[in-house]
Amino acid sequence: MSKILGNMLVLFAVALTASAASEENINRQIDAVAGEKLIVDVDFGTIDVSAGADGKVTLEAHRKIDFGDESKEKEYLASAPITVSKEGNVVTIRSRGNKPEHWNFGHCETDAKYTIRVPKRFDPELRTDGGTISGRDIAGNLKAHTSGGRMTFTHLEGTLDGETSGGAIEAEDCRGPIDIKTSGGHIKVTDGKGSLNANTSGGGIEVHNFSGDADIRTTGGSLDLDKISGKIVGKTSGGEIRARIPDLLGDVKLETSAGSIDFAVPPNAALTIEAKTSVGEVESRLPIEGTDVGREQLRGTLNGGGKSVRLATSAGKITIHATSEEAANR
Repeated sequence: MSKILGNMLVLFAVALTASAASEENINRQIDAVAGEKLIVDVDFGTIDVSAGADGKVTLEAHRKIDFGDESKEKEYLASAPITVSKEGNVVTIRSRGNKPEHWNFGHCETDAKYTIRVPKRFDPELRTDGGTISGRDIAGNLKAHTSGGRMTFTHLEGTLDGETSGGAIEAEDCRGPIDIKTSGGHIKVTDGKGSLNANTSGGGIEVHNFSGDADIRTTGGSLDLDKISGKIVGKTSGGEIRARIPDLLGDVKLETSAGSIDFAVPPNAALTIEAKTSVGEVESRLPIEGTDVGREQLRGTLNGGGKSVRLATSAGKITIHATSEEAANR
């Protein structure tokens, strides 16, 4: 019995050895100056880019491949090496190979992380076919695309263009034109400045403390808008909208196909208001001088009229009240 058990343990150990994943670690650096461009183009893995020392681009990369066959793992790593090159003012980090047949069936696990440091003033362009992307503390134009993964951006100055086919997006203290899009995930933007275009095909959107115009759209989720100073367009195909605007500096248009709208502004704001619901009611707790007042609609002015406010829902209640009232109820 002990001999049989010993043979089983040996076979188990051999099986573990045969299925062990292949790994590699790579460190590279290349000379670069402020104002140049970085391109990262990889077939899978997490990309993390942030400001580092001036005069260099540094890369720390780790890859792990498990096909259950060490020879095929080594073959793939050799066919898709991580390369670092520079041509003109463009630094390129690339790893792409032919898609192995093991990716279509059977056991397959892949993992990679690319940690990159660039001079603070740099223009990164990042692409991975599967993995998260993060960018921090960079003054330059950043473009990012992942076919599936989360995105986080912090303390950026310059144009931000981010798109993921599936994952949440967060942007904190980013200054400049911001264009972010996800095919499925939550979006959160805080403490930004410039202009904002945020779009998700499935998830809620939060925007807090943003200075500039904002166009915010989701096909399925709620909108939570707080302290946006600029023109506001907010649309959802299914969810409630809550907006608290203490300094109304631009026109506002909020629409939902199914959900309530809660809109809070200062009582001294000068507004021209149009609110309508197909199924529900419109309630105003502000002294709006109405020209067309009914249970399901309200047209009128506050403090003589001014910035345009249009609120519409196909099914839900619309409430208009003072920001001071909301603060008192906290």
